[in-house]
Amino acid sequence: MHDLPLVIFTILSQLILGGFVTLWWIDRKKAGISRKTGLLISNSFLILGGVSLLVSMLHLGQPFFAYRAILNFGVSWLSREVTFYGAFVGLILFYTWFWYKEDRAKRSTIGWITSIIGVIAIFSSAKIYMIPAIPAWDGVSTLFAFFLTSVLLGPLFVAAILAIRGEVNVNISGLSVLTLAVTAVVMAGYFSSLLAGLPEAVETARLTFNHIFFWIRLVTFAAAFTLLFLSYKNSKWQNVKIYSVAFAVLLVSEFLGRLLFYETAIHL
Repeated sequence: MHDLPLVIFTILSQLILGGFVTLWWIDRKKAGISRKTGLLISNSFLILGGVSLLVSMLHLGQPFFAYRAILNFGVSWLSREVTFYGAFVGLILFYTWFWYKEDRAKRSTIGWITSIIGVIAIFSSAKIYMIPAIPAWDGVSTLFAFFLTSVLLGPLFVAAILAIRGEVNVNISGLSVLTLAVTAVVMAGYFSSLLAGLPEAVETARLTFNHIFFWIRLVTFAAAFTLLFLSYKNSKWQNVKIYSVAFAVLLVSEFLGRLLFYETAIHL
């Protein structure tokens, strides 16, 4: 469990990206989100961003020297991750300020820039792990997994809050069902490649299949898919309870999946 800070950081950072892009996109396309609700959601991203940054430093041997991580920007994906993610959270602060000022035009502009920086930050985060020394990580599946987590958790987080506030009825089920289906395909391809790969990759697959967290992840994944598919098919299921439960179940599923990502990695 020594990688727990990284698990929390990566999950939260990806959730924030997906949620921020969702809020920005809905705000651009639909009127009706009140200043109070916009501030609530945007401030929640700031709080989660702050928590994620603090937690990430717990993984460092000398947390107070974390600022040095940006010094190798030209050659290190870790430095790029720190730089771009810090900028992402900082830009969310400006975006939140424009919610406070009720300036929708400036929110739209700053939201576009913030979204691009956030995507680069998550891309940089994924590239840190795509290294030949760990066959299970060195592939496009890692990149897919990080961005799919964003699309799974972020929109549901925003939709649940909007439903609780009763302001904008956003049917996020179709996107969630499609993303879950893509995730299932990526997972199948990932494990197939592990089983056909180097001995270290095969060992990672064996460790994963023998871990109770893997089977809990499958059950929670299937449960979330069922709930969201029913919501997609029947508008009566598009409500606070469904979105909230689906989000909570998927959060558990993604958390366990990311924990296995770290715990079952085998070096060459």
